[in-house]
Amino acid sequence: MINKSPEQIIEALQKIDDGINPLTTDQSKIISIVTNPLEPAVIIAGAGSGKTETMSNRVLYLVANGIVEPEEILGLTFTRKAAGELSLRVRRRLSQLEDAGLYTRESISNPTITTYHSYAGKLLSEHSIRLGMDTDADPLGEAEIWQIASDVVRNWHDDEFRSTSKASTIIKDVIGLAKQILEHKVTIEQIRAADDAMLEALLPFDFAASSVGSKVRTILHQRNSILPMVQAFLDRRKAAGELSFDDQMAIAADIATKFPDVGELERKNYKVVLLDEYQDTSQSQLRMLSALFGNGHPVMAVGDPSQAIYTWRGASAGTMDSFAEYFPKMPDQKGESKFVLPTTFRNDEVILKAANLISEKIKEDGGQEVLMLDARDG
Repeated sequence: MINKSPEQIIEALQKIDDGINPLTTDQSKIISIVTNPLEPAVIIAGAGSGKTETMSNRVLYLVANGIVEPEEILGLTFTRKAAGELSLRVRRRLSQLEDAGLYTRESISNPTITTYHSYAGKLLSEHSIRLGMDTDADPLGEAEIWQIASDVVRNWHDDEFRSTSKASTIIKDVIGLAKQILEHKVTIEQIRAADDAMLEALLPFDFAASSVGSKVRTILHQRNSILPMVQAFLDRRKAAGELSFDDQMAIAADIATKFPDVGELERKNYKVVLLDEYQDTSQSQLRMLSALFGNGHPVMAVGDPSQAIYTWRGASAGTMDSFAEYFPKMPDQKGESKFVLPTTFRNDEVILKAANLISEKIKEDGGQEVLMLDARDG
């Protein structure tokens, strides 16, 4: 039963901590999602709009109203620093909630707030045996990955291989293509077939009159030529159990999709899931999270498509728009699916006008939804 509104909770906490700001109308609506508090929803949050505080207050609202216990909440973000800051704020707010007499803690447990990669690592440590893999070793760093790829490329013996590129360029291409294969769950054979089909489609064109067409054909031939190296690079790491963070995420996604009981266990453990910086989630992360927490589980994703910074590894600003594809509602879930936090506490009117002009251009060029920001009153 809901008996404490977001405003009542904040007013009680302000008596203990006068540094806590009043809620905006948008924040209050998101924190409570009044009519259906446990449904999937995506929040488009502008820069400086108080998304971390809103997520913290969402936890307080759910706990204060007895909807979930703190340990039943999972929060994921990208960096250890961000996870630490959110975890510290949530713990402090829960302590203040107790001091205000709005919650009596029955245990010392707190929400699980960690990084996407750390969470994937936990799944691997608990379930990789199902795939016959030993994933106890620490993930490889970039230097170690480069060394393995370098060994493969520099010791490659194939009389048919021809390339005018420097060894360092080939090494970089092998690593990059291997990442994309893992990220998008494709095989060497599928890439070769797609390249061959494209080359065949280009045959009727006069490449002498088209420098673009000639470049495309050259790139496709070059990519085809390094595919055996990519396969050898992947095989060597797999045989030796030498996994990168990208490998771990891809394998965790495989576990989540192949073994439904893993999702059942995770949903039992975590009644509510908060996803920070959702616009930067990769395809592997989305596959993992959707398999674990899709089909109506109360996932609240927060992000800003204007701040997508990981497109190089499979993330996309369009991820915000496709939230419902990965986390669909059930037929009986009728609440709102999308909310916005347009009020920024960080910048003045002049900066916001400039930012909104840039955002409008992004919207025109890319077609995705971009949030226009407002300054806070006063």
